[in-house]
Amino acid sequence: MTHVPSGNELARPFVPAKDLELSKRFYVRLGFEKILDSEVAIFRIGSSGFILSSFDQAENFMMQLMVDDLDAWWAHINALNLESEFGVPAPGLLCARREIQADGLLLLAPTGKARVRMQQLASGAATRAQTIAQFLNVNGRYEGRSGRYVMNDRPKAVGYGTVIIDEASMLTEDMLGALFDALQGVKRFILVGDPAQLPPIGAGRPFVDIIAKLRPAEYERLFPRVAAGYAELTIERRQVGGDRPDLRLARWFSASPPSAGEDDIFALPDVAHPTLRFVSWEKPEDFHQKLLTVLVEELKLAGESDERGFNRELGANQAGDYDYFNATRNGQLGAVKAAESWQILSPLRGMPFGVGDINRQIHLNLRKTFGELATRQWNRQVPKPMGSERIVYGDKVINLANHRRDGKRVYPTDGALGYLANGEVGIVVGQWKTKNMTRAPKIMKVEFSSQTGFTYDFYGSDFTDEGDAALELAYALTVHKAQGSQFKLVILVLPEAHPILSRELIYTALTRHEERVVVMHQGPRSLLKEFTSPHRSETARRRTNLLTECKMVEIPQAKTSVFLQEGLIHRTSKGQAMRSKSELLIAEALIGASVAFEYEKPLTLGR
Repeated sequence: MTHVPSGNELARPFVPAKDLELSKRFYVRLGFEKILDSEVAIFRIGSSGFILSSFDQAENFMMQLMVDDLDAWWAHINALNLESEFGVPAPGLLCARREIQADGLLLLAPTGKARVRMQQLASGAATRAQTIAQFLNVNGRYEGRSGRYVMNDRPKAVGYGTVIIDEASMLTEDMLGALFDALQGVKRFILVGDPAQLPPIGAGRPFVDIIAKLRPAEYERLFPRVAAGYAELTIERRQVGGDRPDLRLARWFSASPPSAGEDDIFALPDVAHPTLRFVSWEKPEDFHQKLLTVLVEELKLAGESDERGFNRELGANQAGDYDYFNATRNGQLGAVKAAESWQILSPLRGMPFGVGDINRQIHLNLRKTFGELATRQWNRQVPKPMGSERIVYGDKVINLANHRRDGKRVYPTDGALGYLANGEVGIVVGQWKTKNMTRAPKIMKVEFSSQTGFTYDFYGSDFTDEGDAALELAYALTVHKAQGSQFKLVILVLPEAHPILSRELIYTALTRHEERVVVMHQGPRSLLKEFTSPHRSETARRRTNLLTECKMVEIPQAKTSVFLQEGLIHRTSKGQAMRSKSELLIAEALIGASVAFEYEKPLTLGR
């Protein structure tokens, strides 16, 4: 090994500048410390630094600054007014640029929660984000009763030069077709999303097809990954941190190839990491006990019957012997502040490990007192249980259909959206009987995390036996329902080898958390790696292609074959599917040299 002398200083890269004096002022404004100012300038921030020098050809350069508090830096940079002083816009302010707003800006998202997050991120834009269903309903291309998106000859919407659509991976061909049909005179459509997530519930996968058309052939080697009409993030934004095992696990199920040695994530000991924990279970009969134990440990409950501790984690305000689920008032967030603190996810609705049974078990074990309070024959202080799931005061619920709920059914009416989108999650915050009420409460009031400050009224008629219920319990959600949402803690339930599991489903589930994910897997953890393989892709199995000929290719398996879309996979001349272009090149070199090899053969120890 070569001996490196001690006493080395920090390596400083040279950073090019076309206008040295202007660049010096720019870095000083950003907050870098200038420690030398001469023919070159040396800047320092934290433990790193660089040398700024005059150089004419400065286009192909990028510098990355790693920070602990990304949101604080984002706010800092946005407050610097860089556009007026240096002629460059601050990052993330496309919506706030004068020329964009002058042409007209339309912000759309497929879900209510994605709409709210989009509105928050585009706070500098003088426009209101809408769900796609809202926008198309107003423009006559969405049928609320049937949930159909349609194209017709009705007048088109004008005045929007730029249309930005978030969570575009959820778009069906019908949705995108109806949206294009509803607009006229648009200069640019900007589709934002992650093509590795679940394909839409419905026909096609238009976002993936568009990405496949625009993505450069050698994109894996590019940095930054930018081309005409195409830009790809290479750093996670939802979860901030360094070498996090939860991010390494998620990358295995993404479209990006994992780094060398990263398969150790499937063999790590069960010792909990601050961002990732594995819990195994074997039979459905023991699953609920394992889940209850996980809830006690993760939510820091006093025990399996700690109802008040559970209410606390649902945002209850505890006063003496009572737990109150207050609505937001005067800008003070109520119980709804905890609606996205934690979430159980499962790929299924049925089965003992599906969301229906999980929600029932939580209700029976940890919401028993309020269930009894709601069924009192006398002095009942809260509404009776509603629906087949017996929803009561303080429950976490999800709205099940796009619909208007305005007029007297929303409070306050001033500023209210008067519309609920499928998938919006909230807390039942009323009614609680007051001194002014002569009768027991009948109205269930829900505040949704996507519309804080407003409560929506629900009645017994919203839960008829003949029709679908308006609300369901939401302690556990399907992964599909959680798409477009994010939570601080996610508890993910993965049954062994179930047909509904796919690479995209697991990836979507593993990217819903911000701080921590607990993976409750049935059977050995090593079985999860099987779903990282290309032939486990639900997206690639769809027999559709919006922009090119739909051509399915056969991928032989041990006992059968699967057919995947050409262009969405890397396939050797022998028909094997590979995760990445680099693996494909290596495989083809081995094939050309007549060297026999096996791809991702499970390692068996002790034999």
